[in-house]
Amino acid sequence: MNETFNFNRFWTYFKYDLKQMWRNHSKSAILIGGAGIIFYVLWILGSLVFTQSWTAPPIAARFVVLLFAFLVLELYQTRTYGYLTEKKAGSSWLMIPASGTEKCLSMVLMTILVIPALFFAVYFLLDGFLSLVDPTYGKAMATSFFSVYSDFVNALGSFNEGSPITFTPASLVFPAIVSTFCNFLYFLLCGICFKKNKIVGAIAILFGISTLMSLLGGLIIPHLDLEQIFSNLDAIDEQTAARWLAGIMNAFVAFTCLLTIGLGWGVWRRIKTLQH
Repeated sequence: MNETFNFNRFWTYFKYDLKQMWRNHSKSAILIGGAGIIFYVLWILGSLVFTQSWTAPPIAARFVVLLFAFLVLELYQTRTYGYLTEKKAGSSWLMIPASGTEKCLSMVLMTILVIPALFFAVYFLLDGFLSLVDPTYGKAMATSFFSVYSDFVNALGSFNEGSPITFTPASLVFPAIVSTFCNFLYFLLCGICFKKNKIVGAIAILFGISTLMSLLGGLIIPHLDLEQIFSNLDAIDEQTAARWLAGIMNAFVAFTCLLTIGLGWGVWRRIKTLQH
């Protein structure tokens, strides 16, 4: 039998991992996935108190809550497998009959696919339910997203007609998806590396990197001839500017993909070296 990866063994472990995830984090999952319901109840109570009328929150406010809940979900990845740094729970996990590669693959799939997919499914189902039972609620967000996406595609087509560079929905959506994967893996890696203050540690690293980049920018920018640079930019023709823009976008996507792969490798390496 292959000791590195066996599909049947991986599938058995993955189902076990899914059950454990629900058992350990069901309350948090309900709280984050049900953020729309909580916000709805608070909005209705506020409306009844201050306006004496039953008024549901507008879709713009619901969209902000969705983004906030998704941000909380990203931060929560520091805790989904954070128990691995605990001596008793981590030692028990190491004794599970599955290879490190299988455990790592299950962990990554759970983090970047299963958890976000279940979050959106629960959130949109609850949102759709409220739109059916409350006439003041308006359209469900899923329905509105389809309408917004259709308008976005039409607007993008009109923009491409007069642009030297052609944008497609995939060229814009793909970087967003990869960036999301990168964020989730980053907080997962921090969760299995830090023993305490996992969220604080993850945010502190990001703050440190941003501070370092700001300091480097502050050291470099004063030595640049910005007036000359901007005058050169004004002289660039449209085709050259389009190629530069395409190159910058491709470089960003490539960097994000490499960073995501690097974080995945970091998760695998941390699992391979985990000891108690």
